[in-house]
Amino acid sequence: MEKEQYIQQYISGKLTDADKKVFEKLLETDIAFQKELKLQQDLVAAFKLQEAREIKATLQDLEFKNINQVNKKTSFSKVWYLAIASILLVGFFLTNNTTPSGEDLYNSNYSVYPNTYLPITRGNIENTSLKAFVSYEKGDFESAELAFEKLLQMEANPDIQFYYALSLLNQFKYDLALSELSPLTQMEYDYQAESLWYSALIHLKNEDFKNAKNQLEKLKNLDTKFKSEETKQLLKELNND
Repeated sequence: MEKEQYIQQYISGKLTDADKKVFEKLLETDIAFQKELKLQQDLVAAFKLQEAREIKATLQDLEFKNINQVNKKTSFSKVWYLAIASILLVGFFLTNNTTPSGEDLYNSNYSVYPNTYLPITRGNIENTSLKAFVSYEKGDFESAELAFEKLLQMEANPDIQFYYALSLLNQFKYDLALSELSPLTQMEYDYQAESLWYSALIHLKNEDFKNAKNQLEKLKNLDTKFKSEETKQLLKELNND
């Protein structure tokens, strides 16, 4: 199967279990494939938006014709126009408003977390620390991963572990990232809220809605402003399932 076919099958939800493994491997290793997937997802979203606008325009046109032809015997009655409008709207709703998958919720809420950590280092770890965050900010997450890992070997630091986890996550190493984030969600430290948020997103991607809700509830109860609206919206989505 060509790469383009994998993307089309993914978007239409027709990937087999075997194809999903190939698809996920391509996502992990092929930058061009990642960009093409994002482009295709954006095109689908744009198409749906245009379709919604066209339906709205059609309904407005029907209403206009009904008003101007109300006294003509050949015109449809208002009841018929309402019936047609209802059919169009129900069809659009069924086509475009199905319950989002965990993958959809992950993709619509995920964004790369910026470097907000100002490392204060001493001695031989100073250069490694600087290299790690420079690589992270440049989007060179593979180099950042290696540098953060080296820092953690020198000193246990939950802040560094958080950015190490995100370096893994940004390379689509979801399970490894989750294993690093999980203990951090239990700690009271600077990035606890962020750790809960990203671990919840990974659970969503894995279709583990129970643990996703658990992490989001903890985040909401932290009384933090971080992603508060997004957290409420996700909980609403999950509670409606």
